[in-house]
Amino acid sequence: MKRMRLVLFSMALLVTLFGLTAIVAYAQVTTHTQAVQNSHVQVTCSGNGCNGLNPQTAGCAATAYTVLTAVFSDAFVQLRYSRACQTNWGRVISRAGANFLSIRIQRIDGLIYTFGGGTFTIAWSAMVFAPVMKARACGGFQVIQGCTAYI
Repeated sequence: MKRMRLVLFSMALLVTLFGLTAIVAYAQVTTHTQAVQNSHVQVTCSGNGCNGLNPQTAGCAATAYTVLTAVFSDAFVQLRYSRACQTNWGRVISRAGANFLSIRIQRIDGLIYTFGGGTFTIAWSAMVFAPVMKARACGGFQVIQGCTAYI
């Protein structure tokens, strides 16, 4: 009799633990799914229509990544790419605090957008549509210090 109660108690405990595990797992999956759905920013441009636009406001920066980084004494210059928009842009990050930053994106065919000014620790250029055409980023702290390679 004691053994039977022990077996029944153990089974009830296991069922409870499995049930709680399933509830917690479902809650985590639901939360993750909602976070992923909420993180999908609406892209507002496509093709050459992205040329000259701000990657942040166009939604292209949300899923972008850094392709290349050039390191200079006072700044990092990054070539960024968005698969969603098929665009590149340059980003400069100050290594010496807020200051005047310059950044330029240059497509190999000569299309160029430059940003310079203000007192920032990070700044970026407009975008160039470049799914197959090579591009590079140039920039620096106060002046253009150098560029990434064309890629």
